[in-house]
Amino acid sequence: MKKITLIALMSISFLLLMVLATGFAPKGDEHPDVDFSISCLECHAENTPEVANAWQGSKHGKFKVGCFICHGDGVERFVAKPNDEPCMTCHSSYEVDWQKTKAKSCFDCHNGHTLKFHK
Repeated sequence: MKKITLIALMSISFLLLMVLATGFAPKGDEHPDVDFSISCLECHAENTPEVANAWQGSKHGKFKVGCFICHGDGVERFVAKPNDEPCMTCHSSYEVDWQKTKAKSCFDCHNGHTLKFHK
């Protein structure tokens, strides 16, 4: 039952993210021209293995939360350095009142791919 609930929640979150995604990409973000018939992980495992390994070892990697959730599909939308809005699609219960902290982004405290707190 928990697995079905998790899948349903992830599906709803993905749909919500896709509906809201049009405003997330800053102008000028463009993915390099690559063969999009191969997966993000396959390409990044070869070209940026430290990033691929960090994601694979993270909770997002273990639950197969795809790169496109935060970075877009690379064709229609690509964000090299996503903002916090995609995070809040799934993690709204952790939303921070930024006026009460020195941090200005989730990534001021969390590494973008491992999601662990910075040291």
